[in-house]
Amino acid sequence: MDFNKETQIAIAKVVSEKMPEMIEAQATEMVENIVSNIFRWGDTKDKIKKKIEESINVNLQEFDLIDYNALIAKVINDNLLEQVNLQPILDMTQDIIGFVKQKEITLQGIANMFIEASQEENSSDYSGEITFIVKERTEHNWCEIYADIEPDKEENKCSIKFIISTRDSRDGQIFSLKTKEKYFGEKQEEITPSKLVAMRGIEAKIFRLYSAQVKITNYDQEINNYWDRD
Repeated sequence: MDFNKETQIAIAKVVSEKMPEMIEAQATEMVENIVSNIFRWGDTKDKIKKKIEESINVNLQEFDLIDYNALIAKVINDNLLEQVNLQPILDMTQDIIGFVKQKEITLQGIANMFIEASQEENSSDYSGEITFIVKERTEHNWCEIYADIEPDKEENKCSIKFIISTRDSRDGQIFSLKTKEKYFGEKQEEITPSKLVAMRGIEAKIFRLYSAQVKITNYDQEINNYWDRD
């Protein structure tokens, strides 16, 4: 056997039969990498995201989408939604929980919600007090709030804990919410689907602010914890 001759024949065969396929595969990979880099860097992704949001035209504040992936479901179900009147559902939700269309609320406004809940819970009392502890964590760019309709509660014993971002881009947004079981809970824990279904009263209202991303303002002002009936 002439080794050199056979080698040349094999190489010629690979070049004629396999080379186009190999070049195409490498070219495809190169183009894919280039396109991937275009979408990965710069503002291209943000521009595309903005165009998609504009075309879908969903008001997240109004519909209060807990799972923002529901945007995809909205596109799929457009034909169904055109046949359903959503306004009665929105009205009912607003009547039950409130704050459907609210864009901002002061931290004192949230404290007032706890005060109202405390007055309802203690309907025979003339005056009272809630727990509303505000701790600014400048090292983390956030504020921690511990709140309960009862007075003098320790931080980890409060029924609700939520955290407000103090960063410029997310200033005033609640990005963490935890609740505690009234009688059996040892500490505040993240919201679970089972908790969400059973949520009522003040917890439901705070969750509404959280899920709708209502902006919290004046979180650096002193909070009034006391109430009395005029």
